[in-house]
Amino acid sequence: MGVSVPAAFAVLLIAMLVSFGMLYVSSENAYSMVHEATEDYNQMVLRTKTSELELTGYNYTVGVGFYDITFNITNQGSTLSPARWTYIFDGVVTTTSVVAPSREYLLPGEWTTVTVQNLQVDPTITYSLVVSTEVGCGLKIKWKWVGNTTNGSPQVVSSAWYCPVEG
Repeated sequence: MGVSVPAAFAVLLIAMLVSFGMLYVSSENAYSMVHEATEDYNQMVLRTKTSELELTGYNYTVGVGFYDITFNITNQGSTLSPARWTYIFDGVVTTTSVVAPSREYLLPGEWTTVTVQNLQVDPTITYSLVVSTEVGCGLKIKWKWVGNTTNGSPQVVSSAWYCPVEG
């Protein structure tokens, strides 16, 4: 009819052992996941600190009332993936006015080109382009047309590599 006290105690003891065993396994898994996340974060920080792009030159072609400018960008840091870059032209994410080769990797010391097309020949406009890389850092280039609308050339005003600061 009833369960004896030693049998009930044995059932409770077995249930407690199973629950403590499950608790240990879940805490071990949680610790392992936190450790892996810490390693991933450290790798990301290292990649951010060792990445750098540099503007090493530019050239241009002039049409009637417009021009195209091509920037030579050299990788001075760790390996990057230009296929995963984002281009922000005058504050707008764009894929239409910026042309770049879809290289899978850009090794340290290698260079690539980025062309901005159909720019107005207007000395009052200062253009900007941000090449945002997959590590969160970016190369910002500012330039303007120097001269008048019939005779002149584009000139780079500034270029800078920057990474967001951790808070």
